[in-house]
Amino acid sequence: MIPSLTCPGAYLLRFSISNGMIDVWTSIVNFQLKPPACLPTMLYTTGVLAQANTRNLYLGLAIGVVAVSFAAIFIRLAEAPSLTIASYRMTIAAAIMIGLAAGSWIRNGVQSVSGLSKRDLPLVLLSSASLSVHFWAWILSLEYTSVASSVVLVTTSPFLVAIASRAFFGEPIHRYTFAGIAVGIAGGAILALGDASGGESEIWGDLLAFAGAVAIVGYMLAGRRLRRHVPALSYNSAVYSVTAVILLIAAILAGDPFTGYSPQTYLWLVMVALVPQVIGHSLLNWSLAHVTATAVAIAVMAEPVIATAAAVVILGEAPPLTSVLGGVLILSGIYVAMRFGQSRS
Repeated sequence: MIPSLTCPGAYLLRFSISNGMIDVWTSIVNFQLKPPACLPTMLYTTGVLAQANTRNLYLGLAIGVVAVSFAAIFIRLAEAPSLTIASYRMTIAAAIMIGLAAGSWIRNGVQSVSGLSKRDLPLVLLSSASLSVHFWAWILSLEYTSVASSVVLVTTSPFLVAIASRAFFGEPIHRYTFAGIAVGIAGGAILALGDASGGESEIWGDLLAFAGAVAIVGYMLAGRRLRRHVPALSYNSAVYSVTAVILLIAAILAGDPFTGYSPQTYLWLVMVALVPQVIGHSLLNWSLAHVTATAVAIAVMAEPVIATAAAVVILGEAPPLTSVLGGVLILSGIYVAMRFGQSRS
């Protein structure tokens, strides 16, 4: 039971639901009065606040990572061109986000979905263009290489994100973060070796996956800057919508069809939009407002391990021993970086 939260000078513990997430915060009442009797209350509620925020942060980040890890599985099961899959994914996700934003606007007013201004347009375009290239290149890579290699290479972005974050935002990079990234990249390299003997086709797939990793850097850094003042719902709605338009135009220009597929393919197209995108990427975007882009990128390095395990169960694609060893190193790198090297902005 929380003691005497209404005493003068104490903190009020408040709960609300905003943009689909539970927010917990405190406000000071009667700031001028600070009787000693209220000090235990202030310390107690401050501790509750910190614990609740930490739990929400890591729970949201964990769910986001697991959700995005199933993207490769759904894409493999959907028998459609890469631009078609990407277009469906982002169009459905954008429609859902716009619907949620409209509902929030009706319930809570325009302030709940505001925050974007004309000055933010270049960053929105950069984020959307980067996300478009990322999805096109990575989804296409799954036509040429294994799930393990593709997902490992597309999650090699932490090193690039760390350098870019330092260069553009001045975000500090702790030595443990460097160590975690190094261990994770080493594990990713070992994991990919198990699929490296497939010839020219797999090399092309690996290059496409790495191109997806390079592209995602712009998306994450632009998101990091925008999420400092733009609510998650506003950010997701804007970026998903612009990305969907870019991909739809690209698919039309490439002549990729949007119809004529089996019911199963349409099911997987919906699933790839709902689970990895609406749930996964939206939670990762939310976490960008609370931790550095580097920390989020490192957490996403768990995706290869989860995706490879799912490929074994669902696709019957068993990884070699190198994939198991690489997965252990990746998880070790994540633990080191998140446990010892995370820094908040």
